[in-house]
Amino acid sequence: MPEINQDRLISMAAGFQYSKMLLAANELGIFRELGGKSRTAAEVATALRLDPEAAGILMGGLVGLGLLTCKAGRYANAPDVKKYLTAEGDGSMVCITRHMNHLYGNWGSLDEIVRKGRPKRRGPRALLDDRKHNRDFICGMFEIGMGTAKLLAQNIDLKGVKKMADIGGGPAQYPIAFSQVNPETQFVVADLPNTLKVAREYVKKFGLTKRIKLMECAFFDVKDLGIGEDYDMALLSQVLHAEDDRKCAELIKKTYRILKPGGRLVINENALNEDRVSPPPPLIFAVNMLVGTSGRTFTVKEMSRWLKDAGFKAIKSRRLHERSVIIEAEK
Repeated sequence: MPEINQDRLISMAAGFQYSKMLLAANELGIFRELGGKSRTAAEVATALRLDPEAAGILMGGLVGLGLLTCKAGRYANAPDVKKYLTAEGDGSMVCITRHMNHLYGNWGSLDEIVRKGRPKRRGPRALLDDRKHNRDFICGMFEIGMGTAKLLAQNIDLKGVKKMADIGGGPAQYPIAFSQVNPETQFVVADLPNTLKVAREYVKKFGLTKRIKLMECAFFDVKDLGIGEDYDMALLSQVLHAEDDRKCAELIKKTYRILKPGGRLVINENALNEDRVSPPPPLIFAVNMLVGTSGRTFTVKEMSRWLKDAGFKAIKSRRLHERSVIIEAEK
């Protein structure tokens, strides 16, 4: 672990300043407006209807971060910024960066939450209910999730899997990746309405409308999933951390009921080691859950207990990378 010294502490303490400059510029469309051209701050401000003085100061800050360059008063995107932050598409990070901006306000309440605990009643869940916020979230999950989906496809045995349910499947990145490994599998992605509208775009883009069916399902908040039965496999990938222990245990029981005898459940989670203080990514992610949800990050032992209580057997696990543990169990 790096040494703790004054410079490192100041960098951590001021990190929100660097973060917000990036998030604000992306949200305002500054990187997109510059594209592959060079423009003055006044030209960008006029095009985006921004305050000229404030836009110039922010763009100067972005030069300081190395995100923009400036020559003779004309600003341009730094190398590779165009690839990641000017348009949605392959390699883009536009949506996940907008999603991070939506989370920014939640983090501002961290000290109050640690004093008093999670709010008993949270406000409207814009992440789920607001179409724009939800779209940024779901597209962002595709942007950062496709790599893990491909890795998971290489690490899960799909032989004999004719029918698979991806519960809380978001933008359908796992069925898209799995379809390339096993051409025989038919998939159902079960998720909320706004999420499925985005998933439909990706399914169509990859030419998989005949193999991936989308079904509305408020999977945490229904008695039964209502997506049919006799599945060979079900996937719960990066879903459980969003809710408390009781709802997670209930969801696993509901998933057990849709599987055929011998069917498998695969869980992919941002899991803690059993010491509960490693590795770093799920520790930090748990704080994100604290400020915005009822959930947290769990250990393999905790999730395995829910699996056993639901009736699963032959439970095994392995770490895929620092942010991901795979647990497999059989009905």
